Amino acid sequence: MSSYTDPLHLNEMSLFRELQDNLSKNIKDTRNILEIRDNVLYVWNAKDFCVVTLNIAATRGEIGEDVPYQKLRPTDPPIFEIKNLLINETGTQLALWGNMGLVLMELPKRWGKEGMFQGGKEEILCVVYKFDHFNSTVEIRKVRWHPGSTNDSHLLVLTSENTFRLYECELGGTPRLIKSWRVGRMPYGSPVKIPNFSSLGDTAVDFDFATPTLRKPEMFTGRDINKNNVIDWNQIEWPILVLRGNGEVLTVHGNLLLDNHESPMVSASLTMYPPADDNYGIDSCSIMCLQTTPPIVVIAMCSGKIYHAILLREELNDGGDDDDADRRIWSQYGSTYSLCTQDEALYVYECVEIELGLFFADTDEKYSCPIHLRCDKGNKSRYFCSHNAGIHMVSLPMVSQLDEYINTPDENEDARLPSLLNQSSSQYLICRRTKHTGTNEATPILGFGLLQEPCVLVALLHTGDVVARSVIDLHYFPKIELPEPIINVEKKVHKEAFDVYIKRLLKRETSQPIMKIGSKSMTLRECLQLLYHSTDIFRKEHFVRHDNVREEIGKKVHALKVMKTHLLKELDTLMEAKKELTQTAERLAERYEDIKDEQEKLAQRAKEVLRLVNYKEPSMTPMERAEAEELRKMEVKIEETKIRLLELKKKSTQQAKHAENHECNDRRKEIVFRGDQENTIKNNLGHITRDIKTLITEVKKLEEEVSI
Repeated sequence: MSSYTDPLHLNEMSLFRELQDNLSKNIKDTRNILEIRDNVLYVWNAKDFCVVTLNIAATRGEIGEDVPYQKLRPTDPPIFEIKNLLINETGTQLALWGNMGLVLMELPKRWGKEGMFQGGKEEILCVVYKFDHFNSTVEIRKVRWHPGSTNDSHLLVLTSENTFRLYECELGGTPRLIKSWRVGRMPYGSPVKIPNFSSLGDTAVDFDFATPTLRKPEMFTGRDINKNNVIDWNQIEWPILVLRGNGEVLTVHGNLLLDNHESPMVSASLTMYPPADDNYGIDSCSIMCLQTTPPIVVIAMCSGKIYHAILLREELNDGGDDDDADRRIWSQYGSTYSLCTQDEALYVYECVEIELGLFFADTDEKYSCPIHLRCDKGNKSRYFCSHNAGIHMVSLPMVSQLDEYINTPDENEDARLPSLLNQSSSQYLICRRTKHTGTNEATPILGFGLLQEPCVLVALLHTGDVVARSVIDLHYFPKIELPEPIINVEKKVHKEAFDVYIKRLLKRETSQPIMKIGSKSMTLRECLQLLYHSTDIFRKEHFVRHDNVREEIGKKVHALKVMKTHLLKELDTLMEAKKELTQTAERLAERYEDIKDEQEKLAQRAKEVLRLVNYKEPSMTPMERAEAEELRKMEVKIEETKIRLLELKKKSTQQAKHAENHECNDRRKEIVFRGDQENTIKNNLGHITRDIKTLITEVKKLEEEVSI
């Protein structure tokens, strides 16, 4: 396969080569056995009875290399045919279901390099739980995980008996049936000539969850619901939209997750505006609710028509007639379900008709088949349709308009209501049928997933081939959050951006898909006719629009060049002004430095003057004056003591000299004193010693008092 249809070279990997050999050749209907979640691809291998996983993000960095894959092998393989693979939001459990059964597989932990299961083990044995509430006469119509489950473990199942079953699937435990209720009469077997409810389209074929609402909104009137502990979690419910084959849409209200005996309330069929004779088709096959405000409901028909409607609260007249009341309220005694009055209505604002295969003329026989709807979690403004004829992508400009209208402040009177001029558009991404494809030739899509950043669609064909195509939405750009400037609302002008204008010019009604034609060979005339048809589409839908865009871009470039010349002149003027301002700033900086130095000098002089003024000011208190007088007296005493010390030092020096002289005289001659002389000398010396000690003591006391 060419690199255009397989840029990731997935068909060259051993996983898909093995899967291609193991696929059954008798598959007739479109299903979904492939899923991508958190850059991990999951696909069901029916022949090997296991789920094969591949880190598909690693293939981008290792183009041409065979990336290893893992097998999640169930402990008890299911014996029925698996048609759908469904993973919960937390990636802990995986539901495998078909028309005849449902099993639940616990997914192992991921760690190590590239986040592989159990660090990269090739085969992992996974615990599987079976649901024992289904028999051979009951078929499963739809299975969805409940979005309001706090631990992401509640599974809702719709069966062919017009019955809902809600299961609690906790990790490590067997699924437990919580509630079961009906949304219509149970179909029963009938003779061939008598039509039953299934043939009349009175059975439920699909369902989806609407946006959450309050069970009793009147309890919270006038209260701020954004504050903590205002709304009880039990007061929040997720309404369910149920689609019947005849186009009727029912709603189921009630908090299903509460483990109580309260039965859900099933409303009568929603009124659809504007009314239509055929109730917008009698071959409805799929429904999807986009989580917007207000919610947008998408209803698909087998003929290729897709209706877009807004779910709003309906205002009923109090004085309505009895027929209207009978149509809205119905109950049947003794039945297990009842229809109650519904307050909502569907307001259909557009219809998109997609091509189920490529046909060359209006007289060609049209093809019809069930259409499976799937939302894009990364972009609410688009969704995908898979069917036996290929894959479509539908863009919804209404989503961005509703978001802009809802987020507009209340005081903004210029807020515009959503416009219907920007209609939805469809792109044919992958085509599987043409007018030359046989009626009984099977061309289903077995599953597809979306690899984000950038968005790449990976689809598995019934032949086992894998098609990977980049999804480019010309009507959507990622929203970049910028700081909100202060804008005067009264003078705000709504101007169309140039890229939006170019997108509007490039918008086309038809697209050229990738064609995967069956094994049946085509004649040269048929190939030439197909080539002429494709060439005509390019001439009418592509080349003309591109010529117009080229002309508009040329005008824009010329205008930008003129603006550039003007801005360059303005830039030169601003540079001259900048140079003058720089010189002026330098002069002012020099003057500032001089003024600053002079100011510092003046500040120092003022400080000195203030100090001198405070010193000369006779503002001493009596206590301060007493202390000052005492200090003056102490200074006088200190001076006297210093004088007496000097005198003592002189006397001490003289005595030392006298002692030396006496020693010298003693050496010369020995002087003999009498007893009375010796006593007199001793007494004098004793008196002198005592006087000296007394003086020394007084000096020390004075020093301690003066703190010298």
